[in-house]
Amino acid sequence: MNPNIISEIGALPVWNLSMLMLLAKATLILLAALGITLAMQRASAGSRHLVWLVTISALLLVPALASWTPLRLEILPATRATANPTEVRGSPLVSAASSETGQAGLPDRTALGNAESVSKANHSTSVSGGVMSRLAGMSLLSMLVTIWAAMALVLIGSLTYGALVVRRIVRHARTLDTADWLAPLWEVSDRIGLNEPPRLLRSNLVKMPFACGVLRPTIVLPAESDSWTIERRRAVLLHELAHVRRHDLVGHMLGRVACAVYWFHPLVWTAAKRLRSESERACDDLALACGARASDYAEHLLDIVTSVRRDATPSAALAMARRKEFEGRMLAILDPELRHSSPSRRQSVMLIASLAVIALVVGAAAPVPRVDAGSASLSVADTASSTPAQWPVSSDRSGNDAATPVEYPLARPAKVEAEKIAAAIDPRSKEAAIDPRSKTQPAEKSAPITDVEVSALIRLAKGFVADTGNVDDDDRPALLANVLRTDKNADLRRIAAWGLHEYADVKVGAEALANALRRDSDERVREMAAWALGSGDDRYSDALEALSAALRGDASEEVRATSAWALGSGGYEGSEEVLVAALSDASEEVQRRAVWALGNVEPREAPSALVAKLKDKDPKIRQLAAWALFQIRDPNSAPALDAALASETNKDLQLSHIRALAAIGEDHVDAVRKLLDSPDPKIKTMAIKALARGNAGGPWPWPWPEPRPFP
Repeated sequence: MNPNIISEIGALPVWNLSMLMLLAKATLILLAALGITLAMQRASAGSRHLVWLVTISALLLVPALASWTPLRLEILPATRATANPTEVRGSPLVSAASSETGQAGLPDRTALGNAESVSKANHSTSVSGGVMSRLAGMSLLSMLVTIWAAMALVLIGSLTYGALVVRRIVRHARTLDTADWLAPLWEVSDRIGLNEPPRLLRSNLVKMPFACGVLRPTIVLPAESDSWTIERRRAVLLHELAHVRRHDLVGHMLGRVACAVYWFHPLVWTAAKRLRSESERACDDLALACGARASDYAEHLLDIVTSVRRDATPSAALAMARRKEFEGRMLAILDPELRHSSPSRRQSVMLIASLAVIALVVGAAAPVPRVDAGSASLSVADTASSTPAQWPVSSDRSGNDAATPVEYPLARPAKVEAEKIAAAIDPRSKEAAIDPRSKTQPAEKSAPITDVEVSALIRLAKGFVADTGNVDDDDRPALLANVLRTDKNADLRRIAAWGLHEYADVKVGAEALANALRRDSDERVREMAAWALGSGDDRYSDALEALSAALRGDASEEVRATSAWALGSGGYEGSEEVLVAALSDASEEVQRRAVWALGNVEPREAPSALVAKLKDKDPKIRQLAAWALFQIRDPNSAPALDAALASETNKDLQLSHIRALAAIGEDHVDAVRKLLDSPDPKIKTMAIKALARGNAGGPWPWPWPEPRPFP
């Protein structure tokens, strides 16, 4: 604002104007977001959630934008500059005094004294009136600020109390680290793309599952979760892990803070409510996109919500469901017409950028009076008569006009860091000769493993060493291979095998893992080595030979099953024969993995042993066989699929057979001829798409990839 205007208006009107402008900007941004989301009703919930997230963030930035980077808009009426208070020439007072003198217009002493008395009286009256008005204005302003601050502190205090309650619950909760919980946790984490799963806790103090922790994500489950089925555990974990992957806890906290700052604005509370509602629906969409069946998922949510009469989830956490908003979520989950896909990265960036530009422009706008060309500029005489204190003087604090260059420390070479980590594990590892083909197997280490060894090796395995940009300078695969080959502790060798999955397509890594799979005495190390080879390829024959040998004859069922999975995950050519032989393995788990692997290897013709699995007693193997034939698309398997469809009683498996037939029908018309007469419109649509070569099978909801193990 113009300083002259401020001096004329006084403190109270200026504050009122600033507050009104802030309120108008916030309202304009909120109304724009409301209109955009209303126009996006058929869009995905993730897109609408982005709109509200950007809106809430913009509301918190509006005061700073208006203060730091105002965008001046000359839209207010123009004002004329007032006269310089130091200028007395031509004033009525001086003119009156001059008329009473005869000495060149100079006033006599009596007239001057009277004039000074009148001036002092007027000035005293003016000052006292201005002070009283300012005091009255400041008291009203102080009262308004006090009310606002009190309410904001109450809401911030409530949020802080909720965070303390969550902390207490987490501190007294029990960690769920048994296999029946870790297996679905790792599986779901892989399905939704989480690199590190959060902590999983069980507490007797809660009734509703919730996610918490912005910096350290945590999922807290009630005591009733002990009796949940594996399907319900997966459904709950899918929803809660979706919150973690989407970073919804950050948006939830921003919404709470915005409500505390703008507690007087009803649209802000609406925005925070919409933000939470859309985040829940977006998590539901992500769960459905990861393969959860809509009807089963909705049933699990309904059972959990109805079993909790009173939800006491702290405000700092995200409860899985609330009764008030659950009806809308159920309708959205079961509505087949709604889009359940998340916005792509490009769409998200474009949406965020567009909304951010609008919010920044509105937030930084600062209306100012228009410039009056006749009176806005100061004359040369006015400028000369001004005191130096009226004009700010800018100077360089350092006294030096030249910019001082800043030197940044360079990252140390990866080789130096790697050698330091290796020395923490074993001081002799830096000089040890690396020979992955060595047949010597170290004896087990009797001394207990130390924390220094574990932390150093996990750092090395996770790749926390600074990269130089040159693969040849990276000694991590060689160091990990050396630990895997020579260390006496099986736990450390298993960590090294886990870390080498990043280098399974590098010769030193592939050979070290293959050697461990053949010769390591610990089956857990062999299993991890087989899993790590699933990240490689068939460029190195050692990997294919080691996996094939383990699948044929390893004594451990887990090692054989993981080896079958690795052959399929890596797409190893030439593994068809050993995988077909594994279909007769004594373990059903090995058979399942072998069927899955054949579907990934995709031989030109479907093996007869695989087609025979359509009649297996295990429904999972039958479904996997249908999926593998869906992948291979061999027309010769169509009669067997048709016969299996006729004898199958499980509706889900019938749909699997139909999907496989429709996929084959894209290249073989006879496979879908009978499906055209189906009374089911969904099956008939699939058949017509198959004839039109339109991806009739669609995305297969199952199976999912092998969960990533953790050392």
